[in-house]
Amino acid sequence: MTPAPDVGPDAAGAWDDLLRAEFARAAHDVTPGPAPVAAVVRAGRARRRRRTVALSVLAVLGVAFAVAAGTSLGRDPHPAAGLAAPPVRPATSAFAPTAGPPSPAVPRTSASSSSSSSSSSGRQIPTPVRTVAPGERVAAAPGWKVWLTAGGKHWQGGEDPLEQFRSVTDGNIDLARPGISHQGEGAFHSGLYYGTRDAGRVELVDDRGRATAAALLELPGRPGWGVWYAVTREGGALGLRLYDRAGRLLSELPPL
Repeated sequence: MTPAPDVGPDAAGAWDDLLRAEFARAAHDVTPGPAPVAAVVRAGRARRRRRTVALSVLAVLGVAFAVAAGTSLGRDPHPAAGLAAPPVRPATSAFAPTAGPPSPAVPRTSASSSSSSSSSSGRQIPTPVRTVAPGERVAAAPGWKVWLTAGGKHWQGGEDPLEQFRSVTDGNIDLARPGISHQGEGAFHSGLYYGTRDAGRVELVDDRGRATAAALLELPGRPGWGVWYAVTREGGALGLRLYDRAGRLLSELPPL
């Protein structure tokens, strides 16, 4: 199609009518395809998912910011002034146990005491006396047992598996005068103390002046005698000292 010559207004109007007719014919020959409904639906769902994810992220960030702000305010209520927050005290429950009076100490001693005890003023602290039933076996040290009867001291252990006995009724011990005896084998030592109802301490003293406090055993009723035992370093001579509960020396044996 060639452009029409310019011959005047009437010719221009005819040319416009010809163009409209030609465009209408061309449009009539075009067959439109089906509408992309599935693609439009998929695009809409994708946009909705992206919007949901964005809103979730914003919500999480908001919660995190609120928690951080609350923690900061709880730690320092006056951040501008630089004042420290008061310590947080745990809430006490109405059912929480309350502290009661302290329980009395059980007077038990260890056979492996290695040094003497004294108060800050230098005064010796009495050793608690353990009361045992007649015939009650006491594990005095690994491989050693000691027990008391009305007749005296019994012990067993070491290289000799047989029971050994030291009497307090055979007349060899004067229960009316304070005294102390000693039987030893290796690092294990034991013996009798007697002649007092106020025994407070038995010490073994080595040649360097180091003292080891012994454990004390008595029968019920304070019969006026008891048994002591201790574990020390092997070798060297040992002396013995018996004190009352006021710290007074009652009897002494020289180093053996």
